[in-house]
Amino acid sequence: MKTRLLFAFLFAASPALADNTGRIYIAGDLGSATYSNMSPFPNPGVIRIAVGSHLTPNIAAEVGYSKFGDSTVTVPGGSATVTASAFQVAAIGSVPLNPQFGLLGKLGFSKNSAEGTSTFMPSISTSKNSIMFGVGAEYHMSSEVSFRAQYENYGDFESAPDPMKATALSFGVVINF
Repeated sequence: MKTRLLFAFLFAASPALADNTGRIYIAGDLGSATYSNMSPFPNPGVIRIAVGSHLTPNIAAEVGYSKFGDSTVTVPGGSATVTASAFQVAAIGSVPLNPQFGLLGKLGFSKNSAEGTSTFMPSISTSKNSIMFGVGAEYHMSSEVSFRAQYENYGDFESAPDPMKATALSFGVVINF
């Protein structure tokens, strides 16, 4: 009961937010990515920047770029490294739970690129357009600043029978102008 009262007080004490319709925003996220079908390569970190526009109180359009960290495997006789990136265009829907907290859904397209280099084979590059999606939550500190956590699935990075795929869990900040 005390926990519920504390949360109710915190949310009630926060300022009510203005409608951001028509406002542009920038976002930056840091997180951890997971590669599928890429054993034994370790999972890298990911950094993401984005620019968006609030089209309505509950819908935004966003363009983003994600850069995955290098993922390197060392074996006797050499090493191999995978480097990946993704350019996304997405629609974001939000469902406010109260004036400060809301849930997010993201659906769009991603142009995924990956490059593999090694000391014992020629380099390989691949790219693929894929449908991407995500879910998350956002806390509005004010009408200018929000914090968000999100899960994103970037889809396939190649057209192979068992393609490389990437997902990411990230935390970031959104600044409205």
